[in-house]
Parts: sequence; structure tokens; C-alpha cells
Amino acid sequence: MKVQTRLSLYSSLVFGMIFLILSMLIYGLYYNRTRKSLYENLRKNAYISAFFYLEEDELNFEEFEKIRRQFDEFVPDSSYQIYNEHNQLSYGLPVHRISDPWLERIRREEAVSFEWEDYLCHGIFYEDNQGDFVVVVFEKAEVLHDQVKPLVWILALAFGIGLVTFALLSKWVAGMAYRPFSTVIRQVRDISTHDLGVQIASPGTKDELQDLTETFNDLLVRIADTVTIQKNFVRYVSHEFKTPLAALLGNLEVFSIKERTPEEYRRLCQTMIAQVRQMEETLDTLIVVSDLRKATEMTTQVRIDELIWEISRKLQEIYPQARVSIHIDILPEDEQLMAVPHDPSPLLTALYNLTENAVKFSRGKPVDIHIGKEEGKLCLSIADKGIGIPEEQLRFISRPFYRAGNAEQIQGSGIGLSIALRILEKNRINYRIESAPQTGTVVYLLFG
Repeated sequence: MKVQTRLSLYSSLVFGMIFLILSMLIYGLYYNRTRKSLYENLRKNAYISAFFYLEEDELNFEEFEKIRRQFDEFVPDSSYQIYNEHNQLSYGLPVHRISDPWLERIRREEAVSFEWEDYLCHGIFYEDNQGDFVVVVFEKAEVLHDQVKPLVWILALAFGIGLVTFALLSKWVAGMAYRPFSTVIRQVRDISTHDLGVQIASPGTKDELQDLTETFNDLLVRIADTVTIQKNFVRYVSHEFKTPLAALLGNLEVFSIKERTPEEYRRLCQTMIAQVRQMEETLDTLIVVSDLRKATEMTTQVRIDELIWEISRKLQEIYPQARVSIHIDILPEDEQLMAVPHDPSPLLTALYNLTENAVKFSRGKPVDIHIGKEEGKLCLSIADKGIGIPEEQLRFISRPFYRAGNAEQIQGSGIGLSIALRILEKNRINYRIESAPQTGTVVYLLFG
């Protein structure tokens, strides 16, 4: 059952229950009020009957005529009985004679409303100079039922019409409320696995549906990024493993053609060892990216300045045109800040990747590394004057294999920076990256 239909059904059931309860309440109030009104009329008729039969000798002609007119108008012939002190019927027709226990109760309580067989009765004890009498007037119970029966039909008709009308209106209102859901569902169905970059238009309802749509759009972005990463991952693995494997296979094929000297075999072994180590480094890189290697708690103290000088020497060998300047603004009394409790191997990798990126993208321009103190903590910044990163792409640079649009002309796989940032995050080293196109990039590190 659709939500729209279920909502309409549930609201109709709630309406029906509320209307039924109100109808029962109205019926009960009206029934009691009508019953009370009938008993009130019977009480008046009882006194009129008593005056008519028992007070004739004490009233003048005009007063008695007034009582007689009221008696003829309000008291039917067969709706009253007057009993003397011996419970004998003095006036009225002997139909449905009231039992003695009821007559005695009327004498004790002086006025009693009660039901007798199919009649509503009201009796009064009336003292007169002719004796003590009990006057009982009665009305058929059908009169009460006839008066409330129209109300029952009205309530039943109103219940049926109201329920049908409310069901139709609730279905129409539910359709209007459900329309944004239908729109979103159609858009979701139109999404193709070949184009995950699409976004669902926000319904603008400012409710849970809009939150769901925005959450789903975020999910689409993450799925699209994952697909892109997978594609780049395959290309990266193919490239990084294909070259050393081809070299290994080529060397083995060449050496298998004829016998070689021990010196040639030794050089072959060294070449193959270097290529295998290259493959091992690539595999280690992939393990870091995929978070397969668990972080270990290291208590080794490593000096940041020593790592930076080592990185500078390596980069000078690989990039002879590199211009790396190192500035250390640490006073002798703060020299202990230079030693940080981190695993030196991954920290070296992270700092090397950050510095190598600065060198590559600066294209021969100076790269400044500054080591100083900030808020009582060790601070390291790596600044270049290279091509920079567009502001709208800066938030994507931590994704593996992602490359900014202006970096296509510079060789790289887009994995070095993501590895560095992941290492920093695992080691709880705070970082901040500021960049602007054609201005350069600055990476700030704050060691806790």
C-alpha cells in the first residue's frame, strides 16, 4: 500500500473514530435532556391533575376553568391515575395499575420519577382535605424513542457523508503533499549508472523530504567520487605495475637466449631487485590509501628539522633545479619542540610528498619551508609560488587520485597529497591548506 493511500486511510479512520465518539456524546446528552424534559412535563401534569380533581371545591369558578383548560390541553384521558390512602384507584382509567410498592415509595419520597413496563411515570404525594392521595401520570416510552430517533438518523447520515467526504478530501490533500515525493522518485528512477554526477532538484519544502534529497545528493557525490577513484586506481595500478613487470620479463627473456657471465647475472639480479622494490613501494602506497595498514602507537622521538634536511637532500638529487629554502625560528630554550612523538617513516613520507608537490608545481620558483612556534606548539609551513589550486577544487584535493584542473600538464598520479594528508590525520597532526591560482600554495602543520 502506498504512503499516500495509507495516509488517507489512517486519517479517515481517525476522523471516523472521533466523529463516532462525538456522536455518542451528543446522543447521550440529547437523550438525557429529552428524558428529563419528559419527566418535567409529567411532573407538571401530575399537579394539574391533582388540582383538577382534588381542589375543585377550594377554587373559584375562574381559577377552576383555567385549571380545566390546562388539564384538557396537556393531560390525555388515559395518562393519569389518582389513588386514595388505601391504594384504591379514585380517578383515571384502570389500565396498567401501579403496584403497591411503588405507591408506598411515592408516599415516602413525595415525588418519584420511574419507568413502569413500557411507560415513563412520575408520581407525587398530594395531601388534601379529602384525604391523602397519590397522583401518577405516565407517558409511553415510545415518545422518548420517537424524539431521539431523528437525531440518530441525522448523526448516521452525517457520519456517512462526512466520512466519504473526508476520505476524498484527505486523498486529495495527501496527493498534494505526496507530489514532491513523486517528483523525487521520478528523478531517482531516471538516474543512470553511467552518469552518477547528476543531482536531484531540491523540492524546496524545508522538511524531511528536503533533508532526504540533500542527503541522497551527497550520497550520489560520494558514489561518483568512489567510481572515479576506482577508475583512477585501475589506471594507476596498471601503470605502476606494468612497467617493472615488463622490464622484468624483458630482462629474463634476453638472458634466457644464451649463457651469461657471473657479472652479468649479478647486474641482472640487482636490476630485478630494484624493480621488485619499486613494486613493493607501489604496493605500500596502495595499502596506505586503502587504510589496510593499522596505525601503531609509536613513542619514538623524531626531530622535524632532521627530516626536513633529509627531504631537501633527496629532492636536490631528483630535481636539480629545485630551490628549497629552510628557515628555523626556534629559540634554544624551545628546542625540545623540534622532537615530536611520531613514527618517523610515515611522517617522512608525508612531509616528502608535501615538499615534492611544492617543488613540482612551483616549476623552478623558490619553495620556503618555515619551522617555528605557534601557540606554544611546533608549527611547520611549506610555501610555494606555483600554479596554485582553484578555490572551488580545493576541497577535493584530499581524495585519492584527484588532480586539479590546472595540473594536467604536470606529471603525477594525484595520490601523493592524499597519502600525506591521510598520514597527518592518523597522527592527529592539524593541517590547513591555503591556495590561489597563479599565486601559490601554503601548507600549515601544527604538531600537538
